[in-house]
Amino acid sequence: MWEAYQGLDVAYIGGLHTGAVKKREEGDALGGQINGEDPLDAAEFEFNMMFGCQTKITKLFLTQLADGIMGMCLKDTSIFSQMHQQNVIEHPSFAMCYVRGDDAAKDGTLAGTLTMGGADTKLHLKEMVYAKGFKTKGVMHGVTIRKVHVMGDSKYEAEEATPDNIVTVDITEQSLNSGSVIVDSGTTDTYLTRNLKGPFMAAFKQLVGYDYKENGMKLSQEQVEALPTILIQLEGIENMSADGTPGLAGNIDPDHPFDILVAIPPAHYVEYDGDDDVYVGRFSVSEGRGSVIGGNTMRGHDVLFDIPQNGRIGFAFSDCDYRNLFGLEVPLENEVREHNGNHQSEQEEDKDGDGDDYYDETQDSEKLELTQTEKTDDASSKCDDKCRTGVKFVGVTAMVLVLAVAVYRKKSAKANYQRAIMENEHLNDLVLDTEVELGEMA
Repeated sequence: MWEAYQGLDVAYIGGLHTGAVKKREEGDALGGQINGEDPLDAAEFEFNMMFGCQTKITKLFLTQLADGIMGMCLKDTSIFSQMHQQNVIEHPSFAMCYVRGDDAAKDGTLAGTLTMGGADTKLHLKEMVYAKGFKTKGVMHGVTIRKVHVMGDSKYEAEEATPDNIVTVDITEQSLNSGSVIVDSGTTDTYLTRNLKGPFMAAFKQLVGYDYKENGMKLSQEQVEALPTILIQLEGIENMSADGTPGLAGNIDPDHPFDILVAIPPAHYVEYDGDDDVYVGRFSVSEGRGSVIGGNTMRGHDVLFDIPQNGRIGFAFSDCDYRNLFGLEVPLENEVREHNGNHQSEQEEDKDGDGDDYYDETQDSEKLELTQTEKTDDASSKCDDKCRTGVKFVGVTAMVLVLAVAVYRKKSAKANYQRAIMENEHLNDLVLDTEVELGEMA
């Protein structure tokens, strides 16, 4: 738990910088240079932000890297709501894009992007698809799960699903959505209803021949390579072309062609524990009071939270590389490896299948094409009218997130993980009921 008093201060979000960004004397532009490029005009996005200043923290908040909460629920006091109310962003929405980092450090880790006021399509490697979104549990971002599938044949992307390479979990939609389903960036792992446990275990074993165990699986290299991808089918919005749009479910569920498929590849739901030589599951089917689609499902997607205005949550396939927004080489001390050109070294380091090399040459070529397309315009534009347009249109601001979402590693997290198991707590996660209670506080 943590305690705090409520404060108010001028804040800004936006701009590529390593320290405080200040207005010049004339008050219109910003000083400071990074690699010869002006930062985004962050002062254009300043607002009076209400926040909690912590005076006490206990237990997991003391040991995990993320020692507070960034309020993004459906309340007037949420950060994006405050920005919208003060006309800093036109739309009451935001997008989050998580990479799978190799390291987490207090002095900064390249972990993804946060976009206020909408989504930045320069991050998208494929078209965004939309699930119906609604407010649930008073303040949370809700969705409806239509079906759950497991996909084999070493396929890792949603559009690769066919009737021949999937096993659909035998469970009703009503049972799947018991207690409601939320998409929650503040929950590291994914926890679905315990109603799913038996049917999911049966489907998993039918596909790969052995049992899925959340507390650890002793697997050979051959078994690791044969791990299936989990597909969550969410109720979609009937305002898109159902033909030719990657990520829609029509190929495996013709009765619901506008539903979307969110893929969770093996690297996002199992983690190798070197001390015990087992693979720990980060996809749980044991929740008694609802389901949480957490950060590991969001990873590898730019996820748009757009419920207040449009009743939707969007998912777009992405590598979430902040640097692609500017075409710059950002000098970060704790910079993670890029996928391009580093597959061999990553595979050697993550020889047991813990890496994130499931997207291979297809993603790399699309990423390269995207970067080359955007670099010419972005590198020379600096902060002209296009920058200021973001105030009225879509918030183009993105910042490097200092988050511990799904990046705790084998050695650094082992002690905390073992203690959490003994205390019957989920590492880095708040109990769902506690999250709801915190959200309902005035």
